[in-house]
Amino acid sequence: MKFSQQEINDLLISWVLLSVAFALFMRGGIRGLLVPGGAMEMPMYIVRMLIIVGTAFVLHELSHKYVAQKYGLWAEYRKWNYGLLLALFLSATGFFFFAAPGAVMIMSAGWMTPEIEAKTSIAGPATNISVGILAILLGAAGVFPPFLQDILPELAVINFFLAVFNLLPIPPMDGSKVLRYNVVLWVVAFVLAIVLLIAAL
Repeated sequence: MKFSQQEINDLLISWVLLSVAFALFMRGGIRGLLVPGGAMEMPMYIVRMLIIVGTAFVLHELSHKYVAQKYGLWAEYRKWNYGLLLALFLSATGFFFFAAPGAVMIMSAGWMTPEIEAKTSIAGPATNISVGILAILLGAAGVFPPFLQDILPELAVINFFLAVFNLLPIPPMDGSKVLRYNVVLWVVAFVLAIVLLIAAL
């Protein structure tokens, strides 16, 4: 894959800020920082989220990019500043979380077919589903040291959640493009992601 410096910067900024947002939300927002020991535990929890978000969000976006570039399309990730700020603000409340950090921008030069669009769109959720299943299998095998072993269930849940969220049949979500191309493919992917998320929870 080919990367520009701007794309690398946007990915890194989105990765770090989204990790902080997830950490805040999972710890109960600002209220979680005010409980005894809450602020002291936050740096380690951010590291935890950097690992989880790296496998969920970053791999999701890179999957879109890989498939698009495989078909000869220009594809680069661009952060959305408003979406990142909104994620941080909502996560600080501890009650609601919504993340729209950015997306892979694709230029088709007018020849993007519905099939290519669908394959590019489903690549991200498919990667999340695969990573989530792998996390569950590795967790069951118990092959990692305690810190990494403890991360695996959360890693699976967040990956399945992102798959479900991105497969929603609402433009411009990935699911709307997959549904437009093949209803059966969308139903199978969406139902699978939901079942796996429920099972992981």
